[in-house]
Amino acid sequence: MKMDDYRKIEERLLASQEDYRQIPVPEEMKGKLKAGIERAEAEKRVKGNEEKTRNENRKRETEGGRKMHKKKMIRFRIIATAAAAVLLVILPNTGAEVAYAMGSLPVVGKLFQAVTFRDYQYESERFEANVEVPQIIVEDVEKRGEGENEKREAENVEEENRNGDVQQTVEEINFDIEQVTNQLIEEFQESAELGESYGTLEIHHETVTDNENYFTLKLSMYRGAGSGYESYKFYTVDKRTGKQIQIGDLFQEGSNYNEILSEDIKEQMRAQMAEDEGQVYWVDYEEVPEWNWERLKDDQNFYFDAEGNIVIVFDEYEVAPGYMGAREFTVERSVYENILKG
Repeated sequence: MKMDDYRKIEERLLASQEDYRQIPVPEEMKGKLKAGIERAEAEKRVKGNEEKTRNENRKRETEGGRKMHKKKMIRFRIIATAAAAVLLVILPNTGAEVAYAMGSLPVVGKLFQAVTFRDYQYESERFEANVEVPQIIVEDVEKRGEGENEKREAENVEEENRNGDVQQTVEEINFDIEQVTNQLIEEFQESAELGESYGTLEIHHETVTDNENYFTLKLSMYRGAGSGYESYKFYTVDKRTGKQIQIGDLFQEGSNYNEILSEDIKEQMRAQMAEDEGQVYWVDYEEVPEWNWERLKDDQNFYFDAEGNIVIVFDEYEVAPGYMGAREFTVERSVYENILKG
């Protein structure tokens, strides 16, 4: 985009702030959808113009670098000047534009995104914090060809019910994220005010799964005070039901999934220890048998990788000594495919 385009976007955001606040909930989605389509078409035209001038821009790398910096500052200023309510509308629309601009094929569903809702920074001689608190936002994405309106009308009732479930799920997840991160920030601030030791706090987020069926947000937390401790929280939403799920929800009742997955992970641990004596896991650990890891927890951290395999995630110290750090084990889909729910 040209710099003038960003200025125009900023002007439209500020001018439409009150309009967004006054739109009733049922009509809001329609308005956002229409706006997304219009902006997507504008984006295509802009990209076409950029293609024509790309060679010329490459010759002016120094000048281009300065322009890129200005663009980033303008993007930041756009977000900073918009109210929080408007922010939650504009950001998912931006993602929807990308979806529309990718092609003309029909797209129907929900666009899940994780955005940084709060940014906390702290630095002193002994203490340092770098915290990004995320929130999940959801946008309806729909683009159908002609002759599909009747089909869409028949799906309205089911879609409305799912919308309610999605909204409730997202609110519950966002509330939990706020609770967890606020507690860590408060503990860090108390230690920093005392100033009697050293401390580090790092919180970051990443979308690790976003496919047709599931969306998973990973929250990474590192606390350092002499020694460090790394832990995670994974939030997985089943897009088909709008519900947050735990690992047991994936499998048929009575399928013995826990023993199947746990035994596969133990075999991986044994193989790693056999290959490298520096690898140590608390499995078959005769010196302190009570430390031995036995099975997955009901709320075990997990996510799906790009191939559809389940990745099990353990916090630091959970299955191995601290020097091993946090550990991940991939369980191949072939191990559990026949016991998945339909």
